Amino acid sequence: MLTHANFAEVLKFPDRLFIDGDWVAPSTDARINVVSPSTEEIFIRVAQAAAADMDRAVSAARKAFDDGPWPRMSHIERAGYLRRIGQELRSRANELGGIWTSEMGSLYAANTQMVPGFADVYDYHAELAESFPFIEAREPAQGGTGYLVREPVGVVAAIVPWNGPLMLASWKVAPALLAGCTVILKASPEAPGALYALTEAAEAAGLPKGVLNLVTADREVSELLVRDSRVDKVSFTGSTLAGRKIGAICGDRIARCTLELGGKSPAILLDDYDIDAFAASIAGSTTILTGQVCAALTRIIVSRSRHDELAEALKARLDAVKVGDPFDARSEMGPLAMARQRDKVEYYIGMGQAEGAMLVTGGRRPSHLERGFYIEPTLFANVDNNATIAREEIFGPVLSLIPVADETEAVRIANESDFGLNASVFTNDADRAFSIAREIRSGTVAQNAFRNDFTIAFGGFKQSGIGREGGTEGLRNYLETKTVLLQSPPSSMPAAVAQ
Repeated sequence: MLTHANFAEVLKFPDRLFIDGDWVAPSTDARINVVSPSTEEIFIRVAQAAAADMDRAVSAARKAFDDGPWPRMSHIERAGYLRRIGQELRSRANELGGIWTSEMGSLYAANTQMVPGFADVYDYHAELAESFPFIEAREPAQGGTGYLVREPVGVVAAIVPWNGPLMLASWKVAPALLAGCTVILKASPEAPGALYALTEAAEAAGLPKGVLNLVTADREVSELLVRDSRVDKVSFTGSTLAGRKIGAICGDRIARCTLELGGKSPAILLDDYDIDAFAASIAGSTTILTGQVCAALTRIIVSRSRHDELAEALKARLDAVKVGDPFDARSEMGPLAMARQRDKVEYYIGMGQAEGAMLVTGGRRPSHLERGFYIEPTLFANVDNNATIAREEIFGPVLSLIPVADETEAVRIANESDFGLNASVFTNDADRAFSIAREIRSGTVAQNAFRNDFTIAFGGFKQSGIGREGGTEGLRNYLETKTVLLQSPPSSMPAAVAQ
């Protein structure tokens, strides 16, 4: 059977940073140990960027944007590079799946199926090169000829978390590159390997020097990237706490920012939907990435008359989940990503019990697993929506079952949260689902499943963030809008101009 050792040598230069088109030695000998969460052993050691390295990366991106060919290419030309990046990633799906498992503990079998979809992100944006209205003809109020022009925002800092680094980086890097921006990609110290592989793909695709730069750094050095006046935009995915600080820094210097932050997402079970089908759906989504998903449906809202029956059905489903080695095809859930994350989840489980919620199942480390950062899928019942476990993002496989009187109270409870990232309504009636979806203050609301769609848009209300990623909405975040007013049309224009 495969282990993390099978993937420890697949990266070319883990001891270096990628700056200005080259794999360069960092300014210090500091290294970051990346630990495999299923074995607690070191997977790889990567270069740790210091302040001088961050400065070099920003300088390279700034020079590439101000003086290089990338922003001056056509969107069609840039699309060719994006397609080559996608091809490179697709050809390394097994390696990328193995790196993801080794760093985070997500299931290898699932990872290798998902990676080609992440490669498709680059093809998707390449297709937008021909359809997106980068220039729109408008009729000025005072006569003449007008154009609404969308141009690259500039140098982008793309800051990526550890739970889904390749996917989340791709929805930042692909639109930024299509727009004509240059990028400093900041990897998480806990999971940098997939972004090393992404950078290798960009290098193989022939991106000009300085267009994409890769650094891995701790919070102190990463903050230098956010504060640097040469960086025009920060795109951050991570915790609301960190996002709040990044937003304040960007606001202070009027830098553009997109913040995709935390969630505490509700799933409303209406009385016309089958309980067993609901339990199967929720239990299945709870195991994805061991619950370390910002959009996870963790607040389960159900009528009091069905609460106990649902608790029994969910318990049966969760108890049947096979927790084990993420490289084992029989496993249905792997470990949490790191020791501190397991400690955090255990803290919240203890808090739930202390505040009076009923622990129905789980809450412990599986007895058959002696090593690794494992936790059982956990269910609390009769949870008050004001309880800590119902209010704060746990980022683990912990569900809170919240009883309500009726549909009106269900919607009210769903909205009584600091977050508004994701939600789902389980009903066989599409009209009811749509009506309730319009009442819920959430960036995404789905019917009868845990679903998101980055090809449309992804992001949140309230403290779940600012802006959207994915689709044309996400592309707009990497563009500045300019109004051009002329006395008459120019003699030549790009072929695709929206009227």
